[in-house]
Amino acid sequence: MLNRRSGLLRWLAGVLIAAATAAGVVTVGAAPASAAVSVRVESQITAHYLPYLGSPYMSGTTLAAGQTAAVDCRVQGREAIGGTSLWYRVGAKYYPAYAFAAASVGVLCGQSKSVPLAANGYSSPSFGSTPKEGLFASNDSIMVLCVAGGTSHEGSNAWFFARGYWLHSTRLAGGLTGRGFATCAGGGWKHPISDDFKDRDDGYNAGQCTAFVSWRLFQRNNLNFHNYYGGSHFGNANTWDEAARAEGIPVNGTPSVGAVLQSDAGSYGHVAWVAALNADGTVLIEEYNYGSALHYGQRTVSRSGVEFIHFPTSG
Repeated sequence: MLNRRSGLLRWLAGVLIAAATAAGVVTVGAAPASAAVSVRVESQITAHYLPYLGSPYMSGTTLAAGQTAAVDCRVQGREAIGGTSLWYRVGAKYYPAYAFAAASVGVLCGQSKSVPLAANGYSSPSFGSTPKEGLFASNDSIMVLCVAGGTSHEGSNAWFFARGYWLHSTRLAGGLTGRGFATCAGGGWKHPISDDFKDRDDGYNAGQCTAFVSWRLFQRNNLNFHNYYGGSHFGNANTWDEAARAEGIPVNGTPSVGAVLQSDAGSYGHVAWVAALNADGTVLIEEYNYGSALHYGQRTVSRSGVEFIHFPTSG
């Protein structure tokens, strides 16, 4: 009797979902889990940080014609490219769908959220940027990819990326602040580069380089990072690279905004936050406890002789 009732409930849920879909209603909730779909790449293509052509390319992410790629989900971008505005996410990277053979990728990227009142989208996380009129309708449900810091409005500087544009947090239902979403990487916006450190119960002493980077990982990557993150003991800065590798976190010589610069130099090593990449190949970093004991600082450094730890974002 229990199995029959469970089957009936599953059938009824399927009927209701199908009816809602036919009516153009998108239910609010996380996208269903699904295995990645293997798709053949038809033309060489390089990934972008976000699904629109104006976002930066991601170095070292070119897919070659003829290979197959595991597509996680699909998302609506900003421009129509090759007759479609769809983009595919492969890992944490976005590729225009025109470069792939036709595939049935049913899962939408992101988290579904409600827009209680009609709102415009903006080309960057600022009300002063170019608006897209009427992009979000009243009571609309949208798939939000990630959050980034932008200009402040009504006490919040959190901006969410959806449908190829930016939407301020006050335009979403529930007074969202950005916690629980992935942090948008790259792009034509900037996080505040300033001393906004807050001490956390993460196993690190305030004022140390490790404590500041731990704060950045919590604040920007939405990771509940701590001294034993993932089960490995990260310890002093000179063992962060080893602990990261033990957890399967990429460590290499290629910097990216949001990565952690790591060095074994000195008695305990050093870690810093990559705030920006410069055209001459140097890197702007934020750090604590370098040059001035237990204090905040910024430096422009060479990428040689150090490693970069590419922690994930969580959402």
